[in-house]
Amino acid sequence: MGTPVSSGNRGVLALGASLLNLCAGASGGGEVFLLLVNREARPVSFRVGGRDWLIPVENLRMSPVASPRKQVGVVVLLSLVYWAVPLSAVRLALRRFSPWIDSVAGADVVGDVRGGDSFSDIYGLKRFVLAFLPVWSVLLIKGTMVQFPQTYGPFKSPVARWLARFILRKSSVIIARDRRSQAAAQALVAPGREILLSPDVAFSLDVCRPDEVVTDPPLSGPVPPGVLGLNVNGLMWNGGYTRDNMFGLKMDYAGFLKQLLPLLLDEHAGEVWLIPHTFAEAGGVESDPAASYQLRDSLPAALRPRVRIVTREYNQHEMKGVIGQCDFFIGSRMHACIAALSQGVPCVGVAYSMKFAGVFESVGAGGWVVDGREVGNDEAVARILELYRQRDALRGPLGQAAEDARAQLQVVFRRLLRPAASGLREDELRNAVQAGGARPAGE
Repeated sequence: MGTPVSSGNRGVLALGASLLNLCAGASGGGEVFLLLVNREARPVSFRVGGRDWLIPVENLRMSPVASPRKQVGVVVLLSLVYWAVPLSAVRLALRRFSPWIDSVAGADVVGDVRGGDSFSDIYGLKRFVLAFLPVWSVLLIKGTMVQFPQTYGPFKSPVARWLARFILRKSSVIIARDRRSQAAAQALVAPGREILLSPDVAFSLDVCRPDEVVTDPPLSGPVPPGVLGLNVNGLMWNGGYTRDNMFGLKMDYAGFLKQLLPLLLDEHAGEVWLIPHTFAEAGGVESDPAASYQLRDSLPAALRPRVRIVTREYNQHEMKGVIGQCDFFIGSRMHACIAALSQGVPCVGVAYSMKFAGVFESVGAGGWVVDGREVGNDEAVARILELYRQRDALRGPLGQAAEDARAQLQVVFRRLLRPAASGLREDELRNAVQAGGARPAGE
């Protein structure tokens, strides 16, 4: 659950592809399928084990014109009946009527990842409540579920906090992808309950370098050495979904980038590439390409030829391949940063939430986060220029930490999924998760 399949956000697609690959590899030949609130139930293509596979989808819909068998509200009500009436004949009838109930009841393990960072009301309470409904259905049918590695919190609303506590206390296994959200989740569960720790699953995403990198202006040959990559977050550029500084930034993000880019071009002898990681319709609040063009257009005419914008909408594997060809990277999309970190590319995260610090800390790069909620434009620019000058010191230790993270993920998912038929041994899982705990770079 929680792995969108049709998003313009390459981050959530990277998360989904990584999670499917880890689950398929760890399940010992078991079937993996998706439980989604999605318009269609057609199988979707994901790269698993180095090959493209069609992954089955069981879907629910929010639309009132959808079939009752597929409507979220109807299925949640039927799930309540399934929970309240433990008669085999009633449950069999419900499974025959609802494909969702049948799929959930027949699964050995159901796990949720919430897009990596949506176990929070940071994007709005309505979104959090709507995402709760299919999860509640699973808990009513199975009694429990697994929370795959993700960020927990923050919670601004008491309603969101209450719902989060309910879900976590019903979950058999809870894995955080960083120590900060591990602590946030720990505060919501019963005393003595342990929240486990693991790297973000996207550290394991397969990389595929595209045959050509399509840019504006176009490349006349291969990728030049020493490219500095900059990911412009369209959502931050536009002030969030509400367009009024939704994330409570101290910095003026657009003004900060307009101040930073000319100084980077003065400091850096090569090219700067603006690399989108989320694509949206023209005028969309989330569009990284639109924000990238606005940033480049703000430069003096003499500097613009040294700034290329990656224009092709590469998939998550190819986008990771593009980012991996950078010598240094600055990102404001979490998974754009993970694409760099996981390939040993020194990276600065310009953060709008706590998730950045935790994930960077997991590979010993906690000091490479510039939090837009805590620093103004001048301080942020100065810090990034300082880190740019230190980039070579991080490169080697970061590459080793990323390799360790990938190895740890393999162990965690084997321990998590292979005992499904015979019962999960929590001590084995705990040891697997904690054995590869985060180490500072250089340790």
